[in-house]
Amino acid sequence: MISQDHIDQYNNEGYTIVENVFSKEELNPILNEFEDIVDEFAERAFTAGKISNKHEEKNVFKRLAALENDFPGSSVLIHHKGQLKPELCKLWSSDKLLDIVEKWVGKDISGHPVWNIRSKTPKTVRMTVPWHQDSAYLEEGAEKTTQPAAWIPFLDVDEKNGCMQVVKGGHNPASMLEHKLEKKAGVKDSWYLYIEEKNIPSEKIITCKMKAGSVLFLHQLIPHRSLENYSENVRWSVDLRFQNPNDKAGFHTGLIDPIIMRKSDDPEYKADWTSWLEGHEEAQKNFRDTRSDKKDEFDSTLEGAWLKRWDK
Repeated sequence: MISQDHIDQYNNEGYTIVENVFSKEELNPILNEFEDIVDEFAERAFTAGKISNKHEEKNVFKRLAALENDFPGSSVLIHHKGQLKPELCKLWSSDKLLDIVEKWVGKDISGHPVWNIRSKTPKTVRMTVPWHQDSAYLEEGAEKTTQPAAWIPFLDVDEKNGCMQVVKGGHNPASMLEHKLEKKAGVKDSWYLYIEEKNIPSEKIITCKMKAGSVLFLHQLIPHRSLENYSENVRWSVDLRFQNPNDKAGFHTGLIDPIIMRKSDDPEYKADWTSWLEGHEEAQKNFRDTRSDKKDEFDSTLEGAWLKRWDK
């Protein structure tokens, strides 16, 4: 599934696209989970009086867009909640992905606790991710840990519906670029970091058009961004990160550790998702309980330690 050319491109250019890793039949169970997540949200929002129409007749690529139109921030709330359901767990720890990332992290593999479901609704500024390096969202020094990310779209993507762009070779030299807080750039309630355009060499920008089920693998230090979604459909995608369990995760103090997915000395080992998800939920609860402001579930602002790191 992955060739030496893919491995070399990742090492030399900081990214590679492996086509047709997952079939539509393999993606459909996860799309069903996305439908469940949106349905659960719509029920809560309707009960709370935030919306008057649950748009139950619309499919997974249309419904959240309608909810976002009625109640701006709906897609952000779903992104922030981060519900990890069984079928996505299976995909994340699948042999298909682990056999590929083993080329970079070794035979012992864990899944990093920073993962995302991306529900990019049409023309939604707060779901358009600016130029950044993934390690900027972690503790200082984490950029030294090999942490490939797998970005997987659930429909075909191009520059019209929010595909990714990368800076070819931007992971060399292996260092952090200066990041700024997007809220200082006039974007209301943003939690994003960004690299200024002047620090992005335009001649090295690659637009990553992809088919559903293909996978874009990203080095932790390659600058990348997603484009605006000008289509009529929700651009569903996930990004999942991996590393060697013995290396520094860089996730902020007090939150959950990576989940071990493969052990070289135990071929029969299976990830313990039940315990890990329980720990993840407990960590989120503790974080909510220590917040200075007790926001309600429909407040789409977000706090994060990375904001303090780059608040200069």
